[in-house]
Amino acid sequence: MMELPHVHYSLVQLFYFFGPKVVTALACGLIIGLERELKQKAAGLKTNVLICVGSMLFSSISVLVAATYADSGFFGDPARISAQVVSGIGFLGGGAIIQSRGNIIGLTTAASIWVVAAIGLLIGLGYHTLSVVISIITVLTLVFVTLISNRFFSASRSYAPKIVFTDPSGVIRTEILDLLSSRDLILRHSDFLIRDGKTILHVEYFGEPENHRLFISDLWKTEGMIEVKRG
Repeated sequence: MMELPHVHYSLVQLFYFFGPKVVTALACGLIIGLERELKQKAAGLKTNVLICVGSMLFSSISVLVAATYADSGFFGDPARISAQVVSGIGFLGGGAIIQSRGNIIGLTTAASIWVVAAIGLLIGLGYHTLSVVISIITVLTLVFVTLISNRFFSASRSYAPKIVFTDPSGVIRTEILDLLSSRDLILRHSDFLIRDGKTILHVEYFGEPENHRLFISDLWKTEGMIEVKRG
């Protein structure tokens, strides 16, 4: 098979081509990832950095391939590889979304992953300043929309923690449900099972974030508590 003639780039040329893009992608991934990490989200610092750098590389490679064979009469479409990133990032986003007992958790995380991938593609095309600006806007959106939501809509926020404890007499389970009421949290649903001598209690309730935090703190002060997995 005859090989198409193409341009050979030196290591120095490749360094100048990829170097600034890698640095920008790292910075943008860190900007958004730090906000996600501070909120203890599933897609935190490392995930956002890797997504931004990875999508930047795919975008840069698509441009590099088109430029490499341009003199040979082979006109590649730089958007083809990048388009697959848009499709592929959906799998990561889908993995970040959890559906549990009618509650959907992780939509914001999935959306932020989607935006980070778009920023990475933009960096790969050489729009460094615009990418940094969009990253900052994204973080400001995540922060200030959360503040607005907490200020005006927090009373309707729902939670679904998993609580594991030892309760031979069944008294602690009743105490936990009483704690909900004492913290002005409205119970929506609860169920439990006993496994290996441990009681696993699932509760769903809604109320103010501060009351939720106090309730979680109360749980750890309860005798026999083993694990509280926030939901």
